[in-house]
Amino acid sequence: MTRTARILATTAASVVAALASTAAATAGAGPSLSGGAGCAISCIESAVVTPTASSATLEVRTSVPTSVTVLVAKADATLGLTTGPSPKHVSLPSFVKLRTLLLPGLEPATAYRIVVTARDLSGRTQTRSGTFATREVKAAMPSPTNGLSAGLGCKADCIETGTLTSDATVPGRARLVIRTTEPATLQVRLVAKTSSGALLHQLVLATGSRKTAYAKTIDGLLTGTRYAVTATATDAQGRTWDETGAFRTRSARALVIFHKVTVIADADKGIGRGEIFFDFMAGGVDVTGTDFRKIGSGDTVTLKSAGSTRPGILAGLSVDGRARLELEAMGVECDAVLMKNCVVQAGVWSTQSIGGDPYVVAKASVDLRQAFVPGGALPPNFGTGLPAGHDAYVVWETTQHSLKYRVYATVDVEVA
Repeated sequence: MTRTARILATTAASVVAALASTAAATAGAGPSLSGGAGCAISCIESAVVTPTASSATLEVRTSVPTSVTVLVAKADATLGLTTGPSPKHVSLPSFVKLRTLLLPGLEPATAYRIVVTARDLSGRTQTRSGTFATREVKAAMPSPTNGLSAGLGCKADCIETGTLTSDATVPGRARLVIRTTEPATLQVRLVAKTSSGALLHQLVLATGSRKTAYAKTIDGLLTGTRYAVTATATDAQGRTWDETGAFRTRSARALVIFHKVTVIADADKGIGRGEIFFDFMAGGVDVTGTDFRKIGSGDTVTLKSAGSTRPGILAGLSVDGRARLELEAMGVECDAVLMKNCVVQAGVWSTQSIGGDPYVVAKASVDLRQAFVPGGALPPNFGTGLPAGHDAYVVWETTQHSLKYRVYATVDVEVA
């Protein structure tokens, strides 16, 4: 650290101490220490910097009418010297108690040092110094950085930084990190809505105790979805500060594999096997089906896509914005090649028709808000005889009609 930087740091610390003493005296029902003395003791009540990627605004409040001079330079530059890049110098001679000024022409994601000098009508001065950093270009909106104020708690900005980072490998997972300038309880609300304003998903997190740093891994978010985020900090005196922004989770895709169907009862009144047809859907999209074939009670059919020798009927689809993924299995049983006596077979949801013959659709529903985290609670292959290592194992059956069967499927979700 250079000598100049050390001087600035010492000055900032002394300002904090002086302001804390002033606040304590005021809270004790006595007069403020700055009353009647102008800038001889302390006249800068607060100086709040709100940066964007390319500029910053500075609000200065003083206890008496003053003129204000502001110097701004990069953190590695030296304020007040003529060598090297000239610091930004702004002078406001009007004697007022509250003013806001713009500091344009700053560089994104850059640390700056700032010196604010207030001069009262008697020529007495007070100087306060500190640091702030401009935002990255991708920042959605400015967020105040209260690097110059002191003793105000969450009455001014006490949220120093706040980030939400979508996990690169686990769908629906994000990392939340918040830092505050003083101990505060935090509540973070994430809300996702449709374009029409209907609620898709919301999640509320709270620290429960006052902290200056809070970090949490969040699971169960909808993938490929924009969330509006509000963080509220509350200090020991009950003063609050809100920060708002937006965050989008990474997109994800699901791979659904229908592995096999076991026929519990083939709906044939005789001893022969009937002709049975199965069809499958995932997320409302028709995947494919089997041809009619002779299948009897107790038989298990290993499913394969047409023209493939690989086991399983596969379906890949986006799951962005989905809370659940619906899987459907349809079955029809007919006698012999004449296709007569086709009966209504399957489960409990919607009635449809095929070739004029009605059938109903049995559905299973997978909750995608349950994070697909490796090493989850399900044991390998979940006792189904299916290959191990899948994210979810889905087994459902229909037993309410004469044709009864059980379907085995797996679901794997990965970041797109």
